[in-house]
Order: sequence, then C-alpha cells, then structure tokens
Amino acid sequence: KEKKKKMKNIILFIFFGFFCAKVYPQKINTSLTYLVKTPAKKTNKTPVLILLHGYGSNEADLFDLSPGFDNRFIVFSLRAPNVVSSEGCAWYKMEFLGDQKFKYNYKDARESRLKILSFISNACRAYDVDSTQVYLLGFSQGAIMSYDLAFAAPEKISGVLALSGRMLEETKTIKTDWKKISRIKFFIAHGNLDNVIKIADSEKVYRYLDSKKVTNIAFNKYVMAHAINGSELDDIKRWLSNAITSKNETGAGK
Repeated sequence: KEKKKKMKNIILFIFFGFFCAKVYPQKINTSLTYLVKTPAKKTNKTPVLILLHGYGSNEADLFDLSPGFDNRFIVFSLRAPNVVSSEGCAWYKMEFLGDQKFKYNYKDARESRLKILSFISNACRAYDVDSTQVYLLGFSQGAIMSYDLAFAAPEKISGVLALSGRMLEETKTIKTDWKKISRIKFFIAHGNLDNVIKIADSEKVYRYLDSKKVTNIAFNKYVMAHAINGSELDDIKRWLSNAITSKNETGAGK
C-alpha cells in the first residue's frame, strides 16, 4: 500500500510539473514587460521575432498581428520602458516640434537598446531557441530602435523590418562592423501619405545602407498614412517566411 501511495504521488507530481510547464511560460530575466506566442513545435533551431511598438503604444498593439506570421517563429512583443500616457509607452521620450520634427534625448534610446539586447539574449536562453535567427519588426519609433539595435549589435540580428520609421543621426555614429551588417536582411516599408514621419526619411535610410554596400534590402512603398495596411502585411508575412526558409536551406547546404 505504501509503495502504491508513493508511486501515485510521484505520478501526480510529474503530471503537475508537466501541466505547469505547458500553461506557464518560461520566466525571462528582464525588466521589460512582454507577450509571447510560442510555435506548435519548438526546437533549438526555432527562429525568433521581436516586435517593437511605436511611440505611445504598448506590447499588445503589434502582438495582434502575430497569429498571421509564419508559425515556425517564436514571437515576443515588448513594452517600452518609458511611460508617456495611461496606456502608452515609448522607447525614448520626445517633444513634437511640428513639420515632422522631434526633440529627444538619445540617452534614453541607448538605455532601451541595452534592455532589448539583454532581453534577446535571456529570451533565447530561457526558451532554448535559435539566437542566430533573430528578426526585429518595429513600427515608427520601434523601427528607429530596430536600426539602432542592428548597428550596435549586428552579430545578434538576422533581419530588420522597419515600418514607417527613420534612422537617428546618432545611430550613424555607432562604431559598427559593416561586414556583419551586410549579412543582415532589411525590409523597409513606408506609406506615401504619412504625415508623422516622412517617406523621404525611409528613402534616406535605403540610400545610406546602399552606399555602405548593404545589398539585401527590400524597400516597399504603400498608399497609406502612418499605419500598416493589408498589402504591407502580406508582404511582411511573405518576406519573413522567405527569410527563414533561405536561412535554413543555406545552413543545410554547408
């Protein structure tokens, strides 16, 4: 009887442990609030997609798009650390000066960058996913941060999807490794009716990267304002699927 009771307790303990593992996600060592969508089948080769929202938004915004992305990805949507309204946050605080000009403190952006890079490393470790396949998808200020992250740590980033954004002048001053950046895939997208950030700002980024011999750049323009429309979303989904498929095929050929 005693043996049966012990065995029953062991079985219940194992079942409870399995249940908790399935229901509660792994805890990431981070100060950032986040949402996570795990793939049906996760391995140590699972690619990672990091979503970075725009100014005054939060982690729930872009996360709504995640069910439509390639289901091979594990998706993390992060909340920026600087609170600017009751439900809105920012990667760095800004003053809007009019005529699509802004005043900001780059120190805040740099601090956010360090937190995001730390999150990426700790998330890949906690979920045992592929730290060599990390993609950033940022909208507006999130796109600005994506460029900054890629320049600061090109060895950590496989691809950047910069939607309706621009590049800070301070980002260009980061001492970076252009050989490593040339291996990053870029998807730049902007609306030609954008009255928040000019489409010309994305065109400048494209020309700047091109001048540095970065060749893997897709630049798409859409008939829209400061937003994400259906046509752009379709292109994003296709680009992401192609990016990780080509990565895996290249790896398999080595």
